[in-house]
Amino acid sequence: MQIQFEEMLKFSKALYSKTALLKAAYNFTDVAYIHLDGDEEYYYVSISPKDNCSVVSEKCFINEMLAQSVRHEVYKQTKNIRELLLARAMASSVIINESFDELEVENEKFSEDEILKDWFKE
Repeated sequence: MQIQFEEMLKFSKALYSKTALLKAAYNFTDVAYIHLDGDEEYYYVSISPKDNCSVVSEKCFINEMLAQSVRHEVYKQTKNIRELLLARAMASSVIINESFDELEVENEKFSEDEILKDWFKE
């Protein structure tokens, strides 16, 4: 059984990634039925509004494809710096036994009265 659609949107695989296409399509699943297809050169998208939605603009989908493509490109370009930041953050959170002992001594300086006092009464 072959499904016929009135109008298909066509996106070049040279310009848009599959990831951007899937994310854009997912963002429209609440208001429309999305059919995706492709060949060697293009992705094809058909949009049919759901029963409770009157009209879904194909121009909105085109804008969403562009937005998701840019997000995906930024994700790829900043991947190394994000990994480096995460590695440094995790490395700085490692506590060596000596510094852990120092933290225990500092915590012993406070008494329960200081910690439990009502700050609004002052």
